[in-house]
Parts: sequence; C-alpha cells; structure tokens
Amino acid sequence: MKFLILLFTLFASVSVWADGKLYTIRTNSFDCEYCIYDLEKKITKMKGVKEFDSDVDGLLFIKADDTFKLDEAYVKKLLIDNGFDYKGMTEKKE
Repeated sequence: MKFLILLFTLFASVSVWADGKLYTIRTNSFDCEYCIYDLEKKITKMKGVKEFDSDVDGLLFIKADDTFKLDEAYVKKLLIDNGFDYKGMTEKKE
C-alpha cells in the first residue's frame, strides 16, 4: 500500500516538473506540411524548445521550458525570409 501511495505522489508531482511556455504564432495558411519544414528545423534546434507543431490554417505551436524566451523580431524575420506573413504571437505559461 505504501508503494502505491509513493507512486501516486510521484506521478502527481510530475506536473510541477512539466512547467513551461507555449508560444502560438499566427501566419498565413500552408499549402502543405512540407512548406513549414525549414521553420520547424530552425526552431527545434533552439535550446529550450521541447516540441513544435503546426496547423494548416497558419498556426505554429512551440512548447518550451521556462528558461526559453522566443524573440518576436526573430520570429517575424524567420517567417518573412521563408515567404510567410507575420500576424502575431502569444506566449502562455503552462
């Protein structure tokens, strides 16, 4: 029984370790998933980025740790250099 309580406590505390940030970036819609491949490669190489996902409607989602800070000017330049419009970015603590 003590083992189960310890196990439950351990799993319950994992959410404390999972803190981080979620960035949502808005751009124009994508014709295909390959269109954002270069963006994904560049963003996922950044230290602190945990996950990258996209939506064909023009949304990019970046999950990162608490120490990570995504520079809005960098995002804007990256999008424009790759042929996309920059329509905004939000940051949310998870």
